[in-house]
Amino acid sequence: MSAISEQYAVALFELALDADQLTDVQQAFDRFLKAFDETTRAFFLSPAVTKNDKKAMLNQLDMPATFRDFLKVLIDNNRLTHLEGAKQAYGRLMDKRDETMRVSIRVGKPLGHDRIEALEKAYQEKHKRRVIVDVIVDESIVGGMRVEYDGMVLSDTVQDNLNKLKSRLTK
Repeated sequence: MSAISEQYAVALFELALDADQLTDVQQAFDRFLKAFDETTRAFFLSPAVTKNDKKAMLNQLDMPATFRDFLKVLIDNNRLTHLEGAKQAYGRLMDKRDETMRVSIRVGKPLGHDRIEALEKAYQEKHKRRVIVDVIVDESIVGGMRVEYDGMVLSDTVQDNLNKLKSRLTK
């Protein structure tokens, strides 16, 4: 994600906050990106389609005016390619406002529901925030897990431990 995406997301977040539409805008973002398939993307990113035609298409869609205006600004500034990055940044701003922490856990095999709940509870108690755990099964992980949250990476995989041991032994 780029600084440009971040700036647009912050501007949209502030406008949505002022209009008391934070959740509505987030839902509109989700719906719009879900419908942003190859055909739609080609239409909105095509230099052959005028900006006015793109905006006319947006006017036909059911979405909050704040989000529609945001999309029009992206079109005017030729920044629609930053839409996904802006969505991610907007989501992080919502999480911060809601005191929510997203934890990504990579494991070699699926975790049971009880184990996921225990991890959520442990992170909630430690960080005093609501926690959403996303488990990603990565077959390259032989054992252990890799945990990512708030820009931190905690890796306790078998491969990482073997690499650390190898590094110590070769010193």
